Amino acid sequence: MKHFLITFALITMMIFPAGQSTFAGQAKTNTASLVIHITGFDNTDGQAKVALVNSQKNYESDGAPYMGFNFKIINNEVLQTVNVPKGEYAVKVYHDENTNDEMDTLMFGIPSEKYGFSNNARGTFGPPAFDDAKFKVESAEHKISIKIE
Repeated sequence: MKHFLITFALITMMIFPAGQSTFAGQAKTNTASLVIHITGFDNTDGQAKVALVNSQKNYESDGAPYMGFNFKIINNEVLQTVNVPKGEYAVKVYHDENTNDEMDTLMFGIPSEKYGFSNNARGTFGPPAFDDAKFKVESAEHKISIKIE
């Protein structure tokens, strides 16, 4: 009997790590559906390159975002849902019309492809500050809309 109880306790700890127990009829509440609606595309060429970031450091980095997506543009818009842990985020998006995986620019680094940020934030000379683009995902579903320009 003692071996049974020890085995049961070990299996229970592996299935339900500390602080993550779930019982019948009880849903996990640490994740949410983030609905992303992007408008302003002139056509359906290429794809929408979307970067979801979860910190100011991640936002300002040119490295990999927290999550990255290549969304298909349908009827000149994108409507996608992704599952994320509840928390603070910002979204950066650009229309990669020629699918070269780069934001094309003109002289002086001015983007030649449309782009946008969550909260429709805009920067003066460069991207907007993280504080202007950030939002909190606290409920089971959170919707954001971005218009690229």
